[in-house]
Amino acid sequence: MTNYRILAITSGYNFRDIGGYQTKDGKTVKWRKVIRSGDLSTLSDQDLGYLKKYNITCDVDLRSNAEQTKAPDRVPDDAKQISNPVFNTGHDKSDEDYARQYSSDPNSGRNNMLSSYKYMILSRDARKAFTKLFELLLKNDQDQNVLIYHCAQGKDRTGVATFLFLYALGVDIDTIKQDYLISKKQMKPYIQKQIDFYSKFGMNDILRHNLENLYTVSLDYIDMAINTMTENYGSIDNFIHQGLGISLEQIKRLREIYLTD
Repeated sequence: MTNYRILAITSGYNFRDIGGYQTKDGKTVKWRKVIRSGDLSTLSDQDLGYLKKYNITCDVDLRSNAEQTKAPDRVPDDAKQISNPVFNTGHDKSDEDYARQYSSDPNSGRNNMLSSYKYMILSRDARKAFTKLFELLLKNDQDQNVLIYHCAQGKDRTGVATFLFLYALGVDIDTIKQDYLISKKQMKPYIQKQIDFYSKFGMNDILRHNLENLYTVSLDYIDMAINTMTENYGSIDNFIHQGLGISLEQIKRLREIYLTD
C-alpha cells in the first residue's frame, strides 16, 4: 500500500503521517505507526472509515479540557480516547473578546505564539503531558496499531510534541523543522476560515495580521521552544531526560518500536 504524508481527510485539518524520515544513523521512521493532526471533532463518517482502515487504535487529545468539551473528538468505534492537555488555560474567552484582543496591537499574535512555545517548555503541566505522550507511544508497540495525537489545529502543541518525538528517534533538527513547516501550507484554508468568521466582529488589518500569525507556524516559534530547552536544561537531550524524565532505556525502546532498517 502506498504511503502518503498528507492523509486524505476531507473534514479536518493537518492530518499527517510522520513516517519515512531518516535518522542520523541511517534508519527510517516507520510509516503507519503515528499520525499527527488537528482535532477530530468535525470528521465525516467517510473520514472515520478512512481512519478505521488506517487502524487508528489510540487517540491522544492534547487540547485543554474546555476545548475537548466544546468540540469532542470523533474516533473509530474501537479506538481508545485519552485526554492529555498540554495546558488548560487561555481558551475561555468569547469569540468577540478574542477579536477585540487582537485588533489593536499588530505584534500581539506573534508575541502570544512565542509565549506559548516558551510556556510549553517551562510549564510543569505541559512537561507532564509530553511525558505521558512518550509513555503512550511506548505502549503502541504492536505493529498493526496506529496512534494519533493532536491539538486544535495540529501545529503548535502537536508541533512541539512531534519535535520531541522525532528528535528522540534520532532525526536531525533540520528535517524535523521541515516537517513542522508543512503546517504552514496546511493551515492556509483554516486561516481564511478564521478571517471570514471574525469579520462579523469588524475586521481590520491588525486583526487580519494577528490571525495569520496565530494560525500559522514559524521557525521563530519552534526556535523559541528549542532555545528555552537549551537555556534552562543545557541541551534538548537534557530536557528530554531531566525535564520529561525519559530514560535512555525508554529512548532505546522507542527506536525499536518506531524505526526500521
